[in-house]
Amino acid sequence: MELANILDENIIFPKADYTNKAEVLQELSELLEKESYVSDASEFLEAVYEREKEGVTGIGNLLAIPHGKSESVQKPGVAIITLNNKVDWESLDDSGAQIVFLIAVGTENSKNHLKLLSQIARKLGNDDINTALLSAQKKEEIIKILTS
Repeated sequence: MELANILDENIIFPKADYTNKAEVLQELSELLEKESYVSDASEFLEAVYEREKEGVTGIGNLLAIPHGKSESVQKPGVAIITLNNKVDWESLDDSGAQIVFLIAVGTENSKNHLKLLSQIARKLGNDDINTALLSAQKKEEIIKILTS
C-alpha cells in the first residue's frame, strides 16, 4: 500500500483551528466516518486512544501520527489536518503538534499499517516538506507536497 494511492482530499483539512488533541482526533475520526473509511467513528476513536496509551504518537518537530486498528475500518485511509496553532500533544521532543496524520487500518492489515507509518515518517523527516505542509492553504497542495 502506497501513501500516494490512498491520499484523498475529502479527508484532508488544511489550516484548521482546534485547541486540543481530543478535538483534533474527534474531528478526523468523524471525517473518516463521513467519507466511509470507518463505519463507527466512536469505535475507531476508542482504538486510537487505546494505541495512545501504548506510547507517544508525536514524533517531534510538531508532527503527530496517531493510528488505530479497528474492525470498524472499512478501507484504509489517512486523514490529515494542519493546524493554524500547535496543540498540546505528547511527543518525543515535547513540541506538541501542528500537523497530524490519523491512520485508519483494519485489524487484519498490520503490514499495511506499518508500511504507511514508515512512508509518512520518511516523508516528514524532511523539514522543507513540513514547512510546505504548514503553509499549504488547499487540500490539493498537501497532496502534491506528499507525492512529489
